[in-house]
Amino acid sequence: MSINRAPFKQKSLHTSALNSIKGSPGNVPFIPGFLEEIEEMMGNKEKSSNGGGELKYLNFSDEADLLNSVPTLGRIKIPEIVPLKKEEKEVVHTEVAKPVDTSDVFDFLNMLNSDEYTVVEKPKTSKKVEDIPIDKPIEIAEQDDNEISNLPEIVTKPYIFGEVISNKPGEKFEYARKLEKSPGEEEEYQRLMPTMARKYPFTLDYFQQSSVLCMERGESLFVAAHTSAGKTVVAEYAIALCQAHKTRAVYTSPIKALSNQKFRDFKQIFGDVGLVTGDIQLHPEAACLIMTTEILRSMLYNGSEVIRDLEWVVFDEVHYINNEERGHVWEEVLIMLPAHVKIVMLSATVPNCVEFADWVGRIKNRKINVISTDKRPVPLEHFLYTGQDGKTQRDLFKIIDRDGQFILKGYNDAKDSKTKSNEKEKAGGSGGRGGSRGGGGMKRGGGNSGGGKNWPGKNDKNIYLNLINFMKCADQLPMVIFVFSRKRCDDNAQMLSSMNLTTEVEKQHVRTFFSQCIQRLKGSDKELPQVLTMRELCLRGFAVHHSGILPILKEVVELLFQKGYVKILFATETFAMGVNMPARCVVFDSITKHDGTERRLLNPGEYTQMAGRAGRRGLDSTGTVVIICKDSSIPLPDVLKNVISGQALRLESKFRVTYSMILNLLRVEQLKIEDMLQRSYVESDSLRESKEKKKALCEMRRALEEVEPIECETCTPNSQLRDYHDAVIAFVQKRANIWPKLNDENVINKLLGSGRFLIVTSAHNQLQNECALLIKELNNKSIQVLSVSKDSEETTQKNLKAVKFSKLPKTDINWLTEENQILGTTKYGTRGVAQCPQTAQSFRLSEIPLSGIVAVTKKSIKNVQSAEILQEYNMLQIPRFRDREISESIRKLMQQITTVSQQLASKELETYSWKELRAMCQNLELSFETDWMESIESELNLPKAFPARHCTRFADHFDLLRNSVRIERKVKSLEYDLSSDALRLSDEYQNRLKVLESLGFVEKKMVSLKGRIGCEIHHQELLITELILDYKFHKRTPAELAALLSTLTCQYNCGKEVTFEPNSVFAEICESVKSVLTRLESEASKHRAHISDVGCEIRFDLMEVVYEWANGTPFYQIMEMTDCQEGLIVKCIQRLDEVCKDVRNAGRIVGDPALVEKMEEVSASIRRDIVFAASLYTTV
Repeated sequence: MSINRAPFKQKSLHTSALNSIKGSPGNVPFIPGFLEEIEEMMGNKEKSSNGGGELKYLNFSDEADLLNSVPTLGRIKIPEIVPLKKEEKEVVHTEVAKPVDTSDVFDFLNMLNSDEYTVVEKPKTSKKVEDIPIDKPIEIAEQDDNEISNLPEIVTKPYIFGEVISNKPGEKFEYARKLEKSPGEEEEYQRLMPTMARKYPFTLDYFQQSSVLCMERGESLFVAAHTSAGKTVVAEYAIALCQAHKTRAVYTSPIKALSNQKFRDFKQIFGDVGLVTGDIQLHPEAACLIMTTEILRSMLYNGSEVIRDLEWVVFDEVHYINNEERGHVWEEVLIMLPAHVKIVMLSATVPNCVEFADWVGRIKNRKINVISTDKRPVPLEHFLYTGQDGKTQRDLFKIIDRDGQFILKGYNDAKDSKTKSNEKEKAGGSGGRGGSRGGGGMKRGGGNSGGGKNWPGKNDKNIYLNLINFMKCADQLPMVIFVFSRKRCDDNAQMLSSMNLTTEVEKQHVRTFFSQCIQRLKGSDKELPQVLTMRELCLRGFAVHHSGILPILKEVVELLFQKGYVKILFATETFAMGVNMPARCVVFDSITKHDGTERRLLNPGEYTQMAGRAGRRGLDSTGTVVIICKDSSIPLPDVLKNVISGQALRLESKFRVTYSMILNLLRVEQLKIEDMLQRSYVESDSLRESKEKKKALCEMRRALEEVEPIECETCTPNSQLRDYHDAVIAFVQKRANIWPKLNDENVINKLLGSGRFLIVTSAHNQLQNECALLIKELNNKSIQVLSVSKDSEETTQKNLKAVKFSKLPKTDINWLTEENQILGTTKYGTRGVAQCPQTAQSFRLSEIPLSGIVAVTKKSIKNVQSAEILQEYNMLQIPRFRDREISESIRKLMQQITTVSQQLASKELETYSWKELRAMCQNLELSFETDWMESIESELNLPKAFPARHCTRFADHFDLLRNSVRIERKVKSLEYDLSSDALRLSDEYQNRLKVLESLGFVEKKMVSLKGRIGCEIHHQELLITELILDYKFHKRTPAELAALLSTLTCQYNCGKEVTFEPNSVFAEICESVKSVLTRLESEASKHRAHISDVGCEIRFDLMEVVYEWANGTPFYQIMEMTDCQEGLIVKCIQRLDEVCKDVRNAGRIVGDPALVEKMEEVSASIRRDIVFAASLYTTV
């Protein structure tokens, strides 16, 4: 469970490699950093069997003797290499495609890097150009022993494990330290420069220098910087530090494509870099590993040996934590990371980065430095484009300048231009649609991608032709055009087939490079329609980039775009997450998109992320962002300001309880799921307050012990005073709850009409069992009443107190409300009334809840003029009218209230009893409740029922008891707040745990064999486990199994219900999956839970396609079976292969070699050709 755990004893080199990288569900995870239980374990005087606590290692103490011994190892023995038995052999795919000679391809890439062939962007004379030799290798500082001995004294203090620097007392985010630029820091950086772990041929920006200093001190950090600001420098330095320290680094990204790109970049810089994704492992023994966040989570749960040597983890694109489907993974990883691992978080600018860093700091019990940029390195200018044809080609209007100022004149000019355009169109009767539909392989469906019009019309074509020509003349290429529909991306590129933006020399380079890349494909895959179409587009300087494009083609496009050969790129917003893809200009086809639920405006974060691609550092003085105005009117100024300059979305928790998380944590005795929930970001507020609450709890417990005991022969025997107190509490609470329900009854609702005399209580309005006249019912929960006061001064004072009362904390309001009701009951009885002033000279109007009704009298008056009463009361509240005489009509009402009060006190006037109210009720449940009220009221009114009531010092003793009760409640409240029951996700966890118990995955809070099978599955774990144990796999062929499992990995939606021929194999598979899923959903619904999480829907759209692919059908033939785009099919099959591996591992747990063998056959049948073509980035 800790760093003291001995490394794995290798049964074979083969199994050791697997366990050491990805770990195994049979392993015990490393201790997550600074859970309370862990602190006790690490601070325990009893040392572990492996030789003491971990602090001696992590603080580099003399006791550790690290120069002469290795933690956890005694004498080092070379393990015996045992050959694998035939039945133990398994296929580990470290290469995803048949090896091919790719040297020519990357020789050509190197040629493109040279000055002779790269498309050079000459800087403008008015611009300040930074001469940054990007392609020059950057040195890694090396030090030998002699150099180390001659080093000057280190100016930065080393980070000591467990040391926390406290902020100022009372500071809200005490675990986050926001760094600002200071002269001292600059001097510190200058002293550090000669010994930096990595040296750069250019001057680092402030935020980069600060990041370097923090990492040199071993301090974790959160970097929130603008797009293209240079956050990658921070990641590179963390990796360089690990190389210098002979430790390991992990770089995580949200998507696999980004992992591949980073692998290539870091491989060129550092050399010793590996890649671990779901379908490929390259150099897993490397010091720096690139992976997705899901892979790191799996390694943490499975106790991977990589974690032992891990020093730094870099989280790129941390703002992805807002993702509804996958954001919870980031939180799980941050919580599970051991204490010895330091963290670098890289994000776009977010408004609550300090709050988020404070949360990370609290769960790790360390300071998190927050470093941010206040502006982009290349400022942006935003324009509206209203051009329609050749005459209006130059209708480009600046609306926001480089300083972020909105230009109203530019907006008005754009508005005028659009108005003239509309008038001209109406006058000419034009505006017809039509235009070419294009052709080629990329015009396939794409499902419900939320694009808007089905086909670009003639007008759209004119807009783009004129815009591109104009921007080309203005030297604004390359350009990225963001279109929020895969299909419209393809159609837009096709309709511009008449444009040609490349020279003959550039065409030759593109043709050669494209051919070299496609050579790795086999036979007919080279002639796929999408491949041929993309080739033609690239030759003309155009390209398309979205999830429907084949992965290898997307990489070709990215590489050509980086080198300047692609001038116009139509892309969806996923392109904005790529690396090193800056353009001169960014164009928005629209600023609205369909998010799968509704069409909405882009939020400021989405717009900023995409617009951030504009402006190339060192080449452009500004970046250009253009919004095309296709509609008849342009967006309002406030709408544009909000989208362009509004505050980015806050980082918010998307944490959820998953079945996988429950199973993985339950199997480890030392870890509690409540600890995970308590440290989630959704609980950050309560986590921040927990320290003060613990302190308050100790004080309250001490105060409870010091409460003066009640020594009274009448009150204390057999807790008689407490019994009376509890009875009164039960009565007033039930009375407060029942009146809102009684008001829903028609008869009683009419009874509570204007003019009815009531006995009311309200701590808010300083009313205690007072007689009042009901003026009107405000809503179903409150009424307005008129009561009398001694004079206007008393009215004013009570109104001021009411204002102060409303500002009290909710807990105090609740306590005082209860106190007022209890004292009214003990003082006046259950239906008693306080006497009105004999000489009442003033009145009050008060709004009280229905729960404040004590009793309803059997007297009422008619024709109460509520509007006139309210008007006069409001006038009397004005200081200059305060001494004005009260009207005669209201004086009569005041006199009647006084009279009714006296009649109630003398028993001349009755109130409606609970028995009478019950007779008015139609609701049977209310009948039971009124019966209970009648019973408890009778008991309270019996003289002998509660002897403590007759104590001569009852008031004093009751006050002492109430004080004790208040402290007791505070103790219970604090205990609850600090318990797991108060967690927001506690109910969801309990419900899902019940589901697991009812299905047999968990038995007596321990993971069963069935649950251990579920631990091996990382997607739809319950459904797949049930399918395995129901023997749904055993009688199926590999192709049929592939089709079955594709229902779990398919993300394509054809937009209509999928049907199959009756009695066909697909109908049988569909029925098998649906029957198991229905059974699971039925069981889950009993416990108010769900089986499938967000993004894990079951789809049958690609079953036939996957079936044919597994049977060896060429890719071009299966494309003729569906409208689904090529990229989505590839993604489905790649995810399917990952599921096959999980099922294969589950087969080993079950002890089913036939299932293991069958799943290997399935995997072998689908892992071929273009679907598993090796990434261009991974063949460096």
